[in-house]
Amino acid sequence: MILDDVRDKTLELLQTIKGQLDESDAYIQLKERYDSLSPFLQKVVVGFAGAVFAFVLFQFPLGYYNTSSENIALFEENRDLVLDLYSVKRRSQATPAISPPLEASALESRARSAVTSARVQADQIKGVSFFDNAGPASSSFIPKSVTQSGVEIRLANLNLNQIVEIGHSLSNLGSMTKITGLEVRPGLAPGNYFDATFKVVSFNVSGEASK
Repeated sequence: MILDDVRDKTLELLQTIKGQLDESDAYIQLKERYDSLSPFLQKVVVGFAGAVFAFVLFQFPLGYYNTSSENIALFEENRDLVLDLYSVKRRSQATPAISPPLEASALESRARSAVTSARVQADQIKGVSFFDNAGPASSSFIPKSVTQSGVEIRLANLNLNQIVEIGHSLSNLGSMTKITGLEVRPGLAPGNYFDATFKVVSFNVSGEASK
């Protein structure tokens, strides 16, 4: 019922427009000129008018198609960006947490354990002492806000295997702990024995400096 009403109103509107065109002087003149043309030219005019009308009608779906293509491209770009963000989030969550820096006492305890695990005797340990790696001779590349707890281990009459084993153990005390110095010199015991001094530092960035 509603469709019939719409159809009837549309037909009435078209008839009204046609009636107004028939009464228009411009339309009458155009119709007279058209009637005065030869049949061939009339076909050409009708064909040209049909082509223009078809072109105008074609522009509407073409415009919608171009807009939809742009929207699809934008959607795919945003989708790829979101997927990349989720991928970065998953990788960040899978990354193991950085172990906390060692305090000076804990650093000394672990350094002694690394030495004794290499079968170093008590008389070979000449001293384990703290030192300030942030002193006047420290590297200028390390910010002043970084706390540097250092331990110096002085050992005597080690064989090469012990030096390598102790160095490996000290380099794995923690992600924020590094060997900053190693001095090796001939030992007093006969044979291939050496005295060695290791310097190990635990770095810590204070909470205020990291903000």
